[in-house]
Amino acid sequence: METDILEIYSNFVKPVLPFTYLVVLILVSFPLVAVIGFRIGAFERRRLGYEKLPADQIPGATSLGAMLALLGLLLGFAFNSTINWRENRQSELVNEANAISTAFLTASLLAEPNRTALQEKILIYGKTRLATEVDIASVESWKSFLTTTIQAQEAIWPAVESALSDTTSDPIRATLVQSLTHMLDAHNLRIAAAAQQIPTPAKLMISIAAIAALTIVGNRSALHGRPLTWRTIALALLLAVVIIVVFDMDRSLEGTMRMNPDTLLAVIHDMERTLTARAD
Repeated sequence: METDILEIYSNFVKPVLPFTYLVVLILVSFPLVAVIGFRIGAFERRRLGYEKLPADQIPGATSLGAMLALLGLLLGFAFNSTINWRENRQSELVNEANAISTAFLTASLLAEPNRTALQEKILIYGKTRLATEVDIASVESWKSFLTTTIQAQEAIWPAVESALSDTTSDPIRATLVQSLTHMLDAHNLRIAAAAQQIPTPAKLMISIAAIAALTIVGNRSALHGRPLTWRTIALALLLAVVIIVVFDMDRSLEGTMRMNPDTLLAVIHDMERTLTARAD
């Protein structure tokens, strides 16, 4: 069963580049392509004799306008999508933390030793829901993280069956089963939310559109005989920052905009404190 589940989760792949490398690559390459476009434009101006033509007869204005409009459209869709997906991932993390807390509290209605046995299983499971950057460092570490979570899940239900085999009242049985199934469902919802990311081909398309637009901007400056000013470099850097922010929001466990796990950490702390106090 574990193998089948890991195959279902196989769409989660390691990012092509670590976030730091990606930031450096974008910040360096975007101004560079503007310079390259300028150099190409300067060569074309000399070769084709554009210095003899009026500015309104030099080609490229329509292409530049269309390219910038297309780039703005792509960035708008990408920015809006990543914000919504990020909020959804954070919301599902909070919902799962609440579901784990509710299941733990509901288990306290059981009599001993079933109460402590089940709550310990829930605590172990809750700890496996804290993914870190190390867990996505490679395909093997991601599969190991999933395997640990799945094994912790599988250990919960036998404890539930054992707890329900005694003289527990029907209302407690129903409440316990409902809270635990809700906790397990929250896992699926969080996995689904984590899978909502910009596809790699779409990221590549945005990057190519940005590179093409900056190349044409530099090229047009040279065709008109204007120098490559700081304004073009500023545009390239600003565009680079926007794309970096979009890609940053698309990564939950690395970068500068990581998911906030404080809610889940607080739930784990409360569960540990409850079990420790009971043992004392």
